[in-house]
Amino acid sequence: MNFELHFAKRLIHQKDSKYAQRVIKIATISITLSIAVMLIAISVLSGFKNSVKDKIVGFGSHIQILPFASNGNFSDTPIHISKQTLQLLSIDKNIKSITPVINKSAAIIHGEDFSAVLIKGITSSYDTNFFHSALIYGHLPKLNKKENQEILISKTIADALKVKLGGKIKIYFYVNENYRSKKFTISGIYDTGLGDYDERFLICDAKVLQNIFSIDEEYYSCYEVSLKDFSKLQHSGQKLYNSLPADLTMQTITELEPNLFSWLNLLDSNVIMIILIMTLVTIVTLCSVILIMIFEKKQLIGILKSFGTPNKSIIKIFLYKAAYVTIKGIIYGTILSLSLEIIQKTTNLIKLDPQSYYLTSVPIEIDPLVIIIVDVSALIICTLCMIIPARSISKINVVENMKFE
Repeated sequence: MNFELHFAKRLIHQKDSKYAQRVIKIATISITLSIAVMLIAISVLSGFKNSVKDKIVGFGSHIQILPFASNGNFSDTPIHISKQTLQLLSIDKNIKSITPVINKSAAIIHGEDFSAVLIKGITSSYDTNFFHSALIYGHLPKLNKKENQEILISKTIADALKVKLGGKIKIYFYVNENYRSKKFTISGIYDTGLGDYDERFLICDAKVLQNIFSIDEEYYSCYEVSLKDFSKLQHSGQKLYNSLPADLTMQTITELEPNLFSWLNLLDSNVIMIILIMTLVTIVTLCSVILIMIFEKKQLIGILKSFGTPNKSIIKIFLYKAAYVTIKGIIYGTILSLSLEIIQKTTNLIKLDPQSYYLTSVPIEIDPLVIIIVDVSALIICTLCMIIPARSISKINVVENMKFE
Protein backbone atom coordinates (compact mmCIF):
# COMPACT_ATOMS: atom_id res chain seq x y z
CA MET A 1 0.00 0.00 0.00
CA ASN A 2 1.15 3.56 -0.76
CA PHE A 3 2.21 4.86 2.67
CA GLU A 4 1.95 8.56 1.73
CA LEU A 5 -1.54 8.21 0.24
CA HIS A 6 -2.77 6.12 3.20
CA PHE A 7 -1.43 8.66 5.71
CA ALA A 8 -2.90 11.56 3.70
CA LYS A 9 -6.35 9.90 3.83
CA ARG A 10 -6.03 9.72 7.63
CA LEU A 11 -5.16 13.43 7.72
CA ILE A 12 -8.10 14.32 5.44
CA HIS A 13 -10.58 12.64 7.76
CA GLN A 14 -8.86 13.97 10.87
CA LYS A 15 -10.49 17.05 12.36
CA ASP A 16 -8.39 20.21 11.90
CA SER A 17 -8.39 23.26 14.13
CA LYS A 18 -11.21 25.76 13.57
CA TYR A 19 -8.78 28.20 11.96
CA ALA A 20 -7.51 25.57 9.51
CA GLN A 21 -11.08 24.48 8.73
CA ARG A 22 -12.05 28.06 7.84
CA VAL A 23 -9.01 28.47 5.63
CA ILE A 24 -9.72 25.19 3.80
CA LYS A 25 -13.38 26.21 3.28
CA ILE A 26 -12.28 29.58 1.87
CA ALA A 27 -9.79 27.80 -0.41
CA THR A 28 -12.46 25.37 -1.65
CA ILE A 29 -14.86 28.24 -2.37
CA SER A 30 -12.08 30.18 -4.13
CA ILE A 31 -11.19 27.21 -6.36
CA THR A 32 -14.88 26.53 -7.05
CA LEU A 33 -15.49 30.11 -8.20
CA SER A 34 -12.26 30.26 -10.22
CA ILE A 35 -13.05 27.06 -12.13
CA ALA A 36 -16.67 28.15 -12.65
CA VAL A 37 -15.60 31.56 -14.00
CA MET A 38 -13.05 30.00 -16.37
CA LEU A 39 -15.50 27.43 -17.75
CA ILE A 40 -18.33 29.94 -18.13
CA ALA A 41 -16.01 32.46 -19.84
CA ILE A 42 -14.88 29.83 -22.35
CA SER A 43 -18.46 28.60 -22.96
CA VAL A 44 -19.78 32.12 -23.50
CA LEU A 45 -16.89 33.07 -25.80
CA SER A 46 -17.27 29.88 -27.87
CA GLY A 47 -21.04 30.33 -28.06
CA PHE A 48 -20.74 34.00 -28.98
CA LYS A 49 -18.07 33.52 -31.65
CA ASN A 50 -19.85 30.55 -33.26
CA SER A 51 -23.26 32.26 -33.18
CA VAL A 52 -21.94 35.41 -34.86
CA LYS A 53 -19.88 33.36 -37.34
CA ASP A 54 -22.95 31.30 -38.27
CA LYS A 55 -24.92 34.47 -38.94
CA ILE A 56 -22.20 36.04 -41.09
CA VAL A 57 -21.74 32.78 -43.01
CA GLY A 58 -25.53 32.49 -43.35
CA PHE A 59 -25.56 35.71 -45.38
CA GLY A 60 -22.44 35.15 -47.46
CA SER A 61 -21.39 31.48 -47.15
CA HIS A 62 -17.81 30.38 -46.34
CA ILE A 63 -16.27 31.08 -49.75
CA GLN A 64 -17.43 32.99 -52.82
CA ILE A 65 -16.24 32.14 -56.33
CA LEU A 66 -16.14 35.40 -58.30
CA PRO A 67 -15.33 36.58 -61.84
CA PHE A 68 -11.77 37.86 -62.26
CA ALA A 69 -10.92 40.59 -64.78
CA SER A 70 -7.64 40.67 -66.75
CA ASN A 71 -6.55 43.86 -64.92
CA GLY A 72 -6.46 42.02 -61.62
CA ASN A 73 -9.68 43.51 -60.22
CA PHE A 74 -13.06 41.92 -59.60
CA SER A 75 -15.52 42.05 -62.48
CA ASP A 76 -19.31 42.51 -62.58
CA THR A 77 -19.52 40.16 -65.54
CA PRO A 78 -21.85 37.21 -64.84
CA ILE A 79 -20.19 33.79 -64.76
CA HIS A 80 -21.19 30.25 -65.62
CA ILE A 81 -19.50 27.15 -64.21
CA SER A 82 -20.22 23.87 -65.98
CA LYS A 83 -21.31 20.75 -64.10
CA GLN A 84 -17.99 19.07 -64.91
CA THR A 85 -16.02 21.97 -63.38
CA LEU A 86 -18.30 22.00 -60.32
CA GLN A 87 -17.65 18.30 -59.79
CA LEU A 88 -13.90 18.93 -60.05
CA LEU A 89 -14.12 21.77 -57.54
CA SER A 90 -16.14 19.62 -55.12
CA ILE A 91 -13.39 16.99 -54.69
CA ASP A 92 -12.49 18.46 -51.29
CA LYS A 93 -14.41 16.43 -48.69
CA ASN A 94 -14.86 19.57 -46.56
CA ILE A 95 -17.02 21.18 -49.27
CA LYS A 96 -20.71 20.75 -48.48
CA SER A 97 -22.21 22.50 -51.51
CA ILE A 98 -21.51 25.00 -54.30
CA THR A 99 -24.55 27.14 -55.13
CA PRO A 100 -25.03 29.93 -57.72
CA VAL A 101 -26.49 33.28 -56.60
CA ILE A 102 -27.06 36.72 -58.08
CA ASN A 103 -26.14 39.76 -55.98
CA LYS A 104 -27.37 43.15 -57.16
CA SER A 105 -27.29 46.58 -55.54
CA ALA A 106 -30.53 48.53 -55.42
CA ALA A 107 -32.26 51.35 -53.56
CA ILE A 108 -35.44 51.63 -51.51
CA ILE A 109 -37.15 55.00 -50.99
CA HIS A 110 -38.86 55.68 -47.67
CA GLY A 111 -40.23 59.17 -47.16
CA GLU A 112 -37.67 61.69 -48.36
CA ASP A 113 -34.76 59.33 -47.78
CA PHE A 114 -33.48 56.31 -49.62
CA SER A 115 -31.50 53.28 -48.47
CA ALA A 116 -28.97 51.26 -50.43
CA VAL A 117 -29.69 47.55 -50.24
CA LEU A 118 -28.30 44.31 -51.61
CA ILE A 119 -30.72 41.86 -53.19
CA LYS A 120 -29.65 38.24 -53.34
CA GLY A 121 -31.26 36.08 -55.98
CA ILE A 122 -31.28 32.41 -55.02
CA THR A 123 -32.13 29.14 -56.75
CA SER A 124 -33.85 25.97 -55.53
CA SER A 125 -30.42 24.47 -54.72
CA TYR A 126 -29.68 27.22 -52.19
CA ASP A 127 -29.59 26.11 -48.53
CA THR A 128 -32.32 28.24 -46.92
CA ASN A 129 -32.01 26.77 -43.40
CA PHE A 130 -30.41 29.95 -42.05
CA PHE A 131 -33.19 32.22 -43.30
CA HIS A 132 -35.86 29.72 -42.21
CA SER A 133 -34.44 29.81 -38.67
CA ALA A 134 -34.49 33.64 -38.71
CA LEU A 135 -37.99 33.87 -40.24
CA ILE A 136 -40.54 35.56 -37.94
CA TYR A 137 -43.43 36.08 -40.40
CA GLY A 138 -44.54 34.47 -43.64
CA HIS A 139 -42.41 32.30 -45.91
CA LEU A 140 -39.44 32.51 -48.27
CA PRO A 141 -40.12 33.57 -51.89
CA LYS A 142 -41.29 30.84 -54.24
CA LEU A 143 -38.56 29.98 -56.71
CA ASN A 144 -38.10 29.10 -60.38
CA LYS A 145 -40.77 31.51 -61.67
CA LYS A 146 -39.85 34.51 -63.82
CA GLU A 147 -43.13 36.23 -63.02
CA ASN A 148 -42.62 35.72 -59.28
CA GLN A 149 -42.82 39.07 -57.45
CA GLU A 150 -42.17 37.81 -53.91
CA ILE A 151 -39.33 39.06 -51.72
CA LEU A 152 -38.00 38.39 -48.22
CA ILE A 153 -37.08 41.47 -46.18
CA SER A 154 -35.79 42.03 -42.66
CA LYS A 155 -37.75 43.40 -39.74
CA THR A 156 -35.40 46.39 -39.72
CA ILE A 157 -36.35 47.30 -43.31
CA ALA A 158 -40.04 46.55 -42.71
CA ASP A 159 -40.09 48.92 -39.71
CA ALA A 160 -38.25 51.65 -41.66
CA LEU A 161 -40.71 51.38 -44.59
CA LYS A 162 -43.70 50.83 -42.26
CA VAL A 163 -44.84 47.82 -44.27
CA LYS A 164 -46.21 44.46 -43.19
CA LEU A 165 -46.41 40.91 -44.49
CA GLY A 166 -48.20 40.83 -47.85
CA GLY A 167 -47.52 44.52 -48.47
CA LYS A 168 -45.85 45.99 -51.56
CA ILE A 169 -42.45 47.66 -51.83
CA LYS A 170 -40.90 49.39 -54.83
CA ILE A 171 -37.21 48.74 -55.46
CA TYR A 172 -35.04 50.78 -57.83
CA PHE A 173 -32.30 49.15 -59.93
CA TYR A 174 -29.59 50.82 -61.96
CA VAL A 175 -29.75 49.10 -65.35
CA ASN A 176 -27.90 50.27 -68.47
CA GLU A 177 -27.25 53.74 -67.05
CA ASN A 178 -30.94 54.19 -66.19
CA TYR A 179 -33.03 53.57 -63.09
CA ARG A 180 -35.67 50.91 -63.32
CA SER A 181 -38.24 50.22 -60.60
CA LYS A 182 -40.03 47.00 -59.76
CA LYS A 183 -42.73 46.22 -57.24
CA PHE A 184 -42.40 43.19 -54.98
CA THR A 185 -44.81 41.50 -52.60
CA ILE A 186 -43.42 40.85 -49.12
CA SER A 187 -43.67 37.07 -48.66
CA GLY A 188 -41.71 36.94 -45.40
CA ILE A 189 -39.93 38.97 -42.75
CA TYR A 190 -36.77 37.77 -41.00
CA ASP A 191 -34.74 38.99 -38.03
CA THR A 192 -31.21 37.75 -37.36
CA GLY A 193 -30.16 40.48 -34.93
CA LEU A 194 -27.11 41.17 -37.10
CA GLY A 195 -27.93 44.84 -37.63
CA ASP A 196 -25.49 45.71 -40.42
CA TYR A 197 -26.77 42.81 -42.51
CA ASP A 198 -30.47 43.13 -41.64
CA GLU A 199 -30.40 46.74 -42.82
CA ARG A 200 -29.41 45.83 -46.38
CA PHE A 201 -30.11 42.19 -47.28
CA LEU A 202 -33.21 41.14 -49.24
CA ILE A 203 -33.88 37.74 -50.82
CA CYS A 204 -35.76 36.95 -54.03
CA ASP A 205 -35.80 34.44 -56.88
CA ALA A 206 -32.65 34.57 -59.03
CA LYS A 207 -34.79 34.41 -62.19
CA VAL A 208 -36.36 37.77 -61.32
CA LEU A 209 -32.97 39.49 -61.27
CA GLN A 210 -31.86 37.64 -64.40
CA ASN A 211 -34.93 39.01 -66.14
CA ILE A 212 -34.39 42.59 -64.89
CA PHE A 213 -30.71 42.70 -65.90
CA SER A 214 -31.14 40.56 -69.06
CA ILE A 215 -28.78 37.86 -67.79
CA ASP A 216 -28.84 34.39 -69.32
CA GLU A 217 -30.50 31.88 -66.97
CA GLU A 218 -27.28 29.86 -66.67
CA TYR A 219 -25.19 32.85 -65.60
CA TYR A 220 -24.83 34.24 -62.05
CA SER A 221 -22.92 36.90 -60.08
CA CYS A 222 -20.99 34.34 -58.05
CA TYR A 223 -21.06 30.84 -56.61
CA GLU A 224 -21.23 30.39 -52.84
CA VAL A 225 -19.27 27.51 -51.33
CA SER A 226 -20.51 26.04 -48.06
CA LEU A 227 -18.06 24.06 -45.91
CA LYS A 228 -18.59 21.34 -43.31
CA ASP A 229 -15.82 22.51 -40.97
CA PHE A 230 -15.13 26.24 -40.53
CA SER A 231 -11.72 25.57 -38.94
CA LYS A 232 -10.49 24.24 -42.31
CA LEU A 233 -11.54 27.40 -44.15
CA GLN A 234 -8.05 28.49 -45.23
CA HIS A 235 -7.01 24.98 -46.27
CA SER A 236 -10.18 24.39 -48.34
CA GLY A 237 -9.96 27.91 -49.78
CA GLN A 238 -6.42 27.33 -51.01
CA LYS A 239 -7.31 23.98 -52.57
CA LEU A 240 -10.31 25.54 -54.29
CA TYR A 241 -8.25 28.49 -55.56
CA ASN A 242 -5.68 26.15 -57.12
CA SER A 243 -8.47 24.32 -59.00
CA LEU A 244 -10.22 27.41 -60.39
CA PRO A 245 -10.07 28.40 -64.08
CA ALA A 246 -7.96 31.48 -64.92
CA ASP A 247 -11.01 33.76 -65.32
CA LEU A 248 -12.28 33.02 -61.80
CA THR A 249 -11.04 33.83 -58.31
CA MET A 250 -12.35 33.39 -54.79
CA GLN A 251 -12.67 35.15 -51.45
CA THR A 252 -13.20 33.60 -48.04
CA ILE A 253 -15.69 35.07 -45.59
CA THR A 254 -12.79 36.27 -43.40
CA GLU A 255 -11.48 38.28 -46.36
CA LEU A 256 -14.93 39.66 -47.15
CA GLU A 257 -15.54 40.70 -43.51
CA PRO A 258 -12.06 41.30 -42.02
CA ASN A 259 -13.23 43.79 -39.37
CA LEU A 260 -15.83 41.48 -37.86
CA PHE A 261 -13.49 38.51 -37.69
CA SER A 262 -10.66 40.62 -36.28
CA TRP A 263 -13.05 41.76 -33.56
CA LEU A 264 -14.05 38.16 -32.81
CA ASN A 265 -10.41 37.09 -32.59
CA LEU A 266 -9.70 40.01 -30.26
CA LEU A 267 -12.21 38.56 -27.77
CA ASP A 268 -9.86 35.61 -27.19
CA SER A 269 -7.41 37.88 -25.36
CA ASN A 270 -10.11 38.84 -22.84
CA VAL A 271 -10.82 35.20 -21.99
CA ILE A 272 -7.10 34.40 -21.76
CA MET A 273 -6.71 37.25 -19.27
CA ILE A 274 -9.62 35.92 -17.18
CA ILE A 275 -8.12 32.41 -17.17
CA LEU A 276 -4.69 33.73 -16.13
CA ILE A 277 -6.14 35.81 -13.29
CA MET A 278 -8.32 32.96 -12.00
CA THR A 279 -5.39 30.53 -12.21
CA LEU A 280 -3.18 32.95 -10.27
CA VAL A 281 -5.85 33.38 -7.58
CA THR A 282 -6.17 29.60 -7.25
CA ILE A 283 -2.41 29.07 -7.02
CA VAL A 284 -1.95 31.77 -4.35
CA THR A 285 -4.86 30.38 -2.33
CA LEU A 286 -3.57 26.81 -2.44
CA CYS A 287 -0.01 27.84 -1.55
CA SER A 288 -1.40 29.66 1.48
CA VAL A 289 -3.46 26.59 2.43
CA ILE A 290 -0.54 24.18 2.25
CA LEU A 291 1.64 26.51 4.36
CA ILE A 292 -1.10 26.70 6.99
CA MET A 293 -1.46 22.90 6.91
CA ILE A 294 2.27 22.53 7.50
CA PHE A 295 2.24 25.09 10.33
CA GLU A 296 -0.74 23.31 11.97
CA LYS A 297 1.00 19.91 11.77
CA LYS A 298 4.53 20.88 12.83
CA GLN A 299 4.49 18.43 15.73
CA LEU A 300 3.30 15.60 13.47
CA ILE A 301 6.04 16.41 10.97
CA GLY A 302 8.61 16.30 13.78
CA ILE A 303 7.33 12.87 14.90
CA LEU A 304 7.42 11.51 11.33
CA LYS A 305 10.99 12.76 10.89
CA SER A 306 12.02 11.17 14.19
CA PHE A 307 10.86 7.81 12.86
CA GLY A 308 13.09 8.26 9.84
CA THR A 309 10.42 9.30 7.34
CA PRO A 310 12.18 11.10 4.46
CA ASN A 311 11.24 14.69 3.61
CA LYS A 312 10.09 13.54 0.17
CA SER A 313 7.43 11.27 1.70
CA ILE A 314 6.20 13.94 4.12
CA ILE A 315 5.94 16.45 1.25
CA LYS A 316 3.87 13.90 -0.72
CA ILE A 317 1.48 13.48 2.24
CA PHE A 318 0.70 17.19 2.36
CA LEU A 319 0.50 17.44 -1.43
CA TYR A 320 -2.07 14.63 -1.43
CA LYS A 321 -4.15 16.50 1.15
CA ALA A 322 -3.89 19.78 -0.78
CA ALA A 323 -4.77 17.92 -4.01
CA TYR A 324 -7.92 16.64 -2.28
CA VAL A 325 -8.97 20.24 -1.57
CA THR A 326 -8.15 21.16 -5.18
CA ILE A 327 -10.13 18.26 -6.69
CA LYS A 328 -13.07 19.04 -4.41
CA GLY A 329 -13.07 22.68 -5.59
CA ILE A 330 -12.70 21.65 -9.25
CA ILE A 331 -15.68 19.27 -9.01
CA TYR A 332 -17.85 21.88 -7.28
CA GLY A 333 -16.76 24.54 -9.81
CA THR A 334 -17.58 22.28 -12.76
CA ILE A 335 -21.02 21.44 -11.34
CA LEU A 336 -21.72 25.14 -10.64
CA SER A 337 -20.67 26.24 -14.15
CA LEU A 338 -22.67 23.48 -15.86
CA SER A 339 -25.77 24.33 -13.81
CA LEU A 340 -25.59 28.03 -14.72
CA GLU A 341 -24.80 27.28 -18.37
CA ILE A 342 -27.72 24.84 -18.73
CA ILE A 343 -30.11 27.36 -17.13
CA GLN A 344 -28.97 30.09 -19.56
CA LYS A 345 -29.03 27.73 -22.55
CA THR A 346 -32.59 26.58 -21.87
CA THR A 347 -34.16 29.84 -20.66
CA ASN A 348 -32.05 32.62 -22.28
CA LEU A 349 -32.36 34.41 -18.95
CA ILE A 350 -29.56 36.95 -19.57
CA LYS A 351 -30.44 39.20 -22.51
CA LEU A 352 -28.18 41.23 -24.79
CA ASP A 353 -28.67 44.34 -26.90
CA PRO A 354 -28.68 43.06 -30.51
CA GLN A 355 -27.53 46.47 -31.77
CA SER A 356 -24.28 46.11 -29.84
CA TYR A 357 -23.72 42.35 -29.66
CA TYR A 358 -25.67 41.01 -32.71
CA LEU A 359 -27.44 38.55 -30.38
CA THR A 360 -30.57 38.78 -28.24
CA SER A 361 -29.24 36.66 -25.34
CA VAL A 362 -25.94 35.34 -23.97
CA PRO A 363 -25.05 32.26 -26.05
CA ILE A 364 -23.64 29.14 -24.41
CA GLU A 365 -21.67 26.31 -25.99
CA ILE A 366 -20.89 23.36 -23.73
CA ASP A 367 -17.94 21.26 -24.87
CA PRO A 368 -17.11 18.22 -22.67
CA LEU A 369 -13.56 18.09 -24.06
CA VAL A 370 -12.91 21.72 -23.02
CA ILE A 371 -14.23 20.99 -19.51
CA ILE A 372 -11.89 18.00 -19.15
CA ILE A 373 -8.89 20.00 -20.44
CA VAL A 374 -9.55 22.93 -18.07
CA ASP A 375 -10.12 20.69 -15.03
CA VAL A 376 -7.08 18.48 -15.64
CA SER A 377 -4.84 21.46 -16.49
CA ALA A 378 -5.94 23.29 -13.34
CA LEU A 379 -5.16 20.24 -11.20
CA ILE A 380 -1.72 19.69 -12.75
CA ILE A 381 -0.69 23.38 -12.61
CA CYS A 382 -1.87 23.84 -9.03
CA THR A 383 -0.19 20.62 -7.84
CA LEU A 384 3.13 21.60 -9.43
CA CYS A 385 2.96 25.09 -7.92
CA MET A 386 2.25 23.65 -4.45
CA ILE A 387 5.57 21.77 -4.48
CA ILE A 388 7.44 25.04 -3.77
CA PRO A 389 5.75 25.87 -0.42
CA ALA A 390 5.64 22.16 0.49
CA ARG A 391 9.44 22.02 0.32
CA SER A 392 9.53 24.16 3.47
CA ILE A 393 8.93 20.87 5.34
CA SER A 394 12.60 19.98 4.83
CA LYS A 395 13.59 23.05 6.90
CA ILE A 396 11.57 22.01 9.96
CA ASN A 397 13.82 21.06 12.93
CA VAL A 398 12.96 17.66 14.48
CA VAL A 399 13.98 18.47 18.08
CA GLU A 400 12.23 21.84 18.26
CA ASN A 401 8.97 20.50 16.92
CA MET A 402 8.95 17.36 19.05
CA LYS A 403 8.71 19.79 22.02
CA PHE A 404 6.01 21.85 20.27
CA GLU A 405 2.99 22.16 22.59
